[in-house]
Amino acid sequence: MRRMASLLAACAVLQSAVFPAIAAEPLVVESTIGSSSVAVAGAAQAVNRDASVLTPPTTTSIKSKLTFEVRGTTPRLVLAFSGGGCKSAAQIGVLRSLEKHHVPIDGIVGTSMGSTIGALYCSGMPVDDIENLFIERELQKSILSKVIINAAISPIKPIWHLFTGRPYAGITDGEGYLKFLEKNLPANFKDLKIPFAAVVTNITDGQTTVLADGDLPRAVLASNAVPTLIRPVMIKGKLYVDGGLRANLPVNIAQSLTSGLIVSVLVDSAIKPEPNKNFKSRNNLVMRVADIVMASSDRQQAKSTDILIYPNVDFVPGLTQDRAILKKGILAGEQAADLMYPKIEAALLAEDKARGSLQTSQAVETLKVTPDAASPVEEK
Repeated sequence: MRRMASLLAACAVLQSAVFPAIAAEPLVVESTIGSSSVAVAGAAQAVNRDASVLTPPTTTSIKSKLTFEVRGTTPRLVLAFSGGGCKSAAQIGVLRSLEKHHVPIDGIVGTSMGSTIGALYCSGMPVDDIENLFIERELQKSILSKVIINAAISPIKPIWHLFTGRPYAGITDGEGYLKFLEKNLPANFKDLKIPFAAVVTNITDGQTTVLADGDLPRAVLASNAVPTLIRPVMIKGKLYVDGGLRANLPVNIAQSLTSGLIVSVLVDSAIKPEPNKNFKSRNNLVMRVADIVMASSDRQQAKSTDILIYPNVDFVPGLTQDRAILKKGILAGEQAADLMYPKIEAALLAEDKARGSLQTSQAVETLKVTPDAASPVEEK
């Protein structure tokens, strides 16, 4: 089991090391590219290219955007949850803190494990129940489901594929995790109690995609589909993998979906000096590279958020079933959110005051152009 846990940790590291999040990218409505565009692209290969081809824009469907909009109210606060494996357990503590201080949450945008926690909360599941899924290891076991068996039979898989066809690359299809999600989540985004959006990556065209309508469990699975560990997830004819490839901290996506206050929760490891001898271990070297790349890419998003909650969960591994460590990580999230509550409260009060002034101004303008129905009518 320890060896398999190391393999899973390495897969998570590979995700973050090879595919860093992009600092900022525009949100565009999803569209279909015609064959003429392909021809033009082919002809353009002979000329010097613009660097924009390195960062395809984020896409969201009109239906997803409409589904995410807060129902009947103006959004005041929306959370942006980063990915981070079991480090994301700290986000449970953040939710507990916000509830303790009676701060209403009007929406959540989540990437990878942040999407799992966000979706569970938006479904109406109590914070204590979400914590129990981690502490009692039900969530971790569902991720590990069939991984050991699939890894053991990997030498004979090429023969099996001759009869069944070769699947998309990955140790597992994530069926165990999907069953866990189907058990604990509504079937569709529209059945959530709070608006939620899952961030995924379209592996075919490289675009970050925002999913907020349709099959909820599959969307969350896709957001967690770490390349080489979980196979790409097919949704409506498109292949999706972990959203952390380009948007591990989805601040810009949250800003594109709402006008509310964006409170982001980041669980990256801090970059601190380490002894040279540590890097004689391949795992330590890969982990170090992953931490540096992820920290660098998430830094720009962290700077652009309205309020950042950044608990110290450096001690929490990417995948762990240690109850004591998980509880400590959840507590770290709660304490960090407690410290930031005064800023959140002040920002919400300022936002309410600004909106009140705007509404008053609009009411005055309306009175200027609307006849006074109460004015007396001169009798003839």
